[in-house]
Amino acid sequence: MTGRALAIAGIMAASAATGIARGDVPAPAPDTHEAWIQCPRCHPSHWTTEEARPFVSLRIDAGYLYFKPRLSFGYGKPFALWAGIDVAPLATPDYAGGYSGLRLQLPWFDIRAGARAVHAFLHQFLKQQDSYTLVDLAEITGHATNYLDFEAELAGAIPLGPGSILLLATASAIQSVPTGYDVYDENLRVIVRPPPVYRARAGYALRFLPEKNAQVALVGEVLEIPDRKTQVVRAGLVATFDIDDHFQAIATLVAPIVSPDSIGLAGADYTELGIRYRWATGHSHSPQERIPDEITAIAGKR
Repeated sequence: MTGRALAIAGIMAASAATGIARGDVPAPAPDTHEAWIQCPRCHPSHWTTEEARPFVSLRIDAGYLYFKPRLSFGYGKPFALWAGIDVAPLATPDYAGGYSGLRLQLPWFDIRAGARAVHAFLHQFLKQQDSYTLVDLAEITGHATNYLDFEAELAGAIPLGPGSILLLATASAIQSVPTGYDVYDENLRVIVRPPPVYRARAGYALRFLPEKNAQVALVGEVLEIPDRKTQVVRAGLVATFDIDDHFQAIATLVAPIVSPDSIGLAGADYTELGIRYRWATGHSHSPQERIPDEITAIAGKR
């Protein structure tokens, strides 16, 4: 019996070896940690794992007919958790100007307040009337549009379910408009009887793809213009796609549904269709060093 058992064992070993040679036995699964290290795509915790420090950051939004750089000087984790000052010149074919103000960015909220100077190339101050058309908006009134806008804004993205609740509240007070005239606000893209105008936006954003680096949000907003005794209601989509840790594609189209004015896309928020780039001084982690935290975030938060 012993000899027969040895023979059977030998046959089984030979069969196993032959099977391995043919590739019948699957190779071991690749190590997840190494796979993430070699992955050239986005790392969800790229900015949140930074160390708090004094920094200078640059965000550039460039796309269809606009170029919007923003320099920030602050302390904390750039683009994640920090406080400081924004300086943002702006140039488009329609207008030029600049914004400067204070900013506080928290994990779910972004708060800013400052002043915006605007010089419009195409639009002039509008003689006050109940409603406006594109012809009215293009009228030459002899009063070139130069104004100052004091504004405050609260933006929020609160995680809920497979996505996030988006909130946006803006309050503006436009100055330096001649008595008896209205103004087309180049930032909010609505005709205002100054000084005040308010915006409230809400929506829900869903993330897609394995790394959750694509986001599409359905949003709706109401703009209150007290001195015109009217409101503008708009709705649409906001989409982003994270190309890598620094580059992001962005697109926005929020079109008017209810408005006293018939000014077409001039009354829609479609100011973003392009690429966003982010950079900051004092970068403290390499992708390899961030991998364990990123895997934890993916497993625990997604």
